Amino acid sequence: MTLNESISFSRVAFLTFQAVIQVVIVCSVGFWAAKSGILNKHAQKYMNVLNVDIFTPALVFSKLAKSLSFTKLLEIIIIPIFYAVSTGLAYVLSLVTSKYLGLDEPETNFVTAMSVFGNSNSLPVSLTVALAQTLPNLEWEDIADDTREKITSRGILYLVVFQQIGQVLRWSWGYNTLLKKKSAYSTNNNSSLNLYTSNDLEQSGADQDQQQQQQQNSSPSPVTSDTRKRQPSDSSSSSARLLNTANPLDEEVFIYYIYDDLSFVEKVKYSLKTSIAKVSSFMNPPLWAMLISMIVGSIPQLKSALYTDDGFVQNTIGEAINQLGQVSIPLILLGLGSNLYPSKDTPPPSRNYSKIVFASLVVKMIILPLILLPIIAIFIKLFPISIMEDPIFVIVAFVLTISPPAIQLSQICQLNEIFENEMAGVLFWGYLVLTLPSLIVTVAAALEALEWAASPSFL
Repeated sequence: MTLNESISFSRVAFLTFQAVIQVVIVCSVGFWAAKSGILNKHAQKYMNVLNVDIFTPALVFSKLAKSLSFTKLLEIIIIPIFYAVSTGLAYVLSLVTSKYLGLDEPETNFVTAMSVFGNSNSLPVSLTVALAQTLPNLEWEDIADDTREKITSRGILYLVVFQQIGQVLRWSWGYNTLLKKKSAYSTNNNSSLNLYTSNDLEQSGADQDQQQQQQQNSSPSPVTSDTRKRQPSDSSSSSARLLNTANPLDEEVFIYYIYDDLSFVEKVKYSLKTSIAKVSSFMNPPLWAMLISMIVGSIPQLKSALYTDDGFVQNTIGEAINQLGQVSIPLILLGLGSNLYPSKDTPPPSRNYSKIVFASLVVKMIILPLILLPIIAIFIKLFPISIMEDPIFVIVAFVLTISPPAIQLSQICQLNEIFENEMAGVLFWGYLVLTLPSLIVTVAAALEALEWAASPSFL
């Protein structure tokens, strides 16, 4: 990893400035569209769904399939490790800062969410693509005939891995814990353990029998758990009903109580059903696109047909996917800008509004980078292994460390009706005020780190 020429700070600052201003201009169009009523809340929702389900998967596939291989998959294993370290550090810093400012539990959880869930989608993708096309000396020595297109594809690959890890955590830990509804804080924790007894099973079975009886006869015949006697035939009929029901309570009763009474075929059927349900709940369209791109990238014949043969498949299917993918980033930025426009339906801010916004931005965009960026630089100096030698990976790692909180968090806040004003404040100050100067310094620091890592001496 060597840099062939010295890059002045002013040159880096100007290139970064151009990339950020490009993003700001497109976001401003989204802000104007929201203000004028073109992109109201319903339109924003449909646009986001369209982007997530169609255009973003096309972008992911078009960028990854042409650059992925089995060797490349082994190289990116370091990304989950990096994500775990940065998330753990951000979590600790958010707790310490919130305690110092005297924030309560919901406010602390909000600050934690802002700190651990950085934007790895809209701004970093646009900025990485722009920097990959403009910054000099980003070629990787391990890649023969490295080009701007290959550099961009690798940058997108690294970002997509970060995106999918963050996506899973945001919609699990973030949605259910850190940004949960305020009413959930007053709920007894024991009430959500979902532990069931035999009485629960019998009552559930009785309820279903009663519903069936009512459908067959017009007169209801209630059956209670005290009078119902459980027979082997009851187990079989209850099992069949539970295997086909979508009621979560019945599913839990089934798991805890009558699994041992099922036949082998019923056990296999239920295991397959639950496994498919778990995979489906975990997967999303971009992740499916990533999985399919891995398969295509691992089969040379498919990869060539889509991207190098210049035949019918490439000129139809391949080009169609590329065109769909090109729509994704502009739509993401339009959505980002429209979300910055405050809604009239938003409730008033909390009494600690200023403290919450201040803590969220200081931890995510100042304290965390000051600690983590030197660690990254030292690591690539002492352990130049795998993708740590790739200049575009270092750029991506630095940009993600300094990037503002994820725009998707505003969607979670709206769904759970919590801290919506605070979320708008974080987005405004993070994206429109802090992003430009912080990214200019960060990109310059990343290039300096690359030069330092390539030098023979430690100091």
